[in-house]
Amino acid sequence: MADDNSNHEAAQRQNRKIMRSSTLISLVGAALFLISGALIYKLMPSPFEQQVNANNAPQVESRLSIDMVQKNTAGQWVKLDSIPASGEEVSFRISSTTPLHATLISEPSRSHPRTLFDDIRIPPGENKIVNFGDKAYRYTIKAYDQQARFCLITAADTVLLAEKLMAMQKKASRDTIPDQNCVNW
Repeated sequence: MADDNSNHEAAQRQNRKIMRSSTLISLVGAALFLISGALIYKLMPSPFEQQVNANNAPQVESRLSIDMVQKNTAGQWVKLDSIPASGEEVSFRISSTTPLHATLISEPSRSHPRTLFDDIRIPPGENKIVNFGDKAYRYTIKAYDQQARFCLITAADTVLLAEKLMAMQKKASRDTIPDQNCVNW
């Protein structure tokens, strides 16, 4: 029986030793977890700082180019190289570095602008023909279009485009549209 007691006491000592070491390991792990959480919290910017930094970040300026194109006899779109006759159809080829929303206006003979299409989304890419769905947008030349100028007004989203168009109505549109956004013949 003395042997049983000594074995029992030895087992209890062994259990206490294991309990002490596992408790110590748990405490060290919890302390490391809390310290790492505190460091992450201190090093991460607050939501306010993130917003201020986002507002001060340099904006990527979109580059845009527009060409007037016409289908040749082979059915390919080629850059317009002469004044189109009344009744001929032209389209517009656009290259953009960022996605844009756009409105195309026409200024026939420098008169009041007319909207040809409004708020179409232009994906980024080169030499894309403006289209609605699966059909290329085509403009039929009118007799009074002898000195027509076509301009693309662009913005990052629909709301900004609407604001830009409203601001343009208050001014002469010719003064507010960059020349690189316009084509004529």
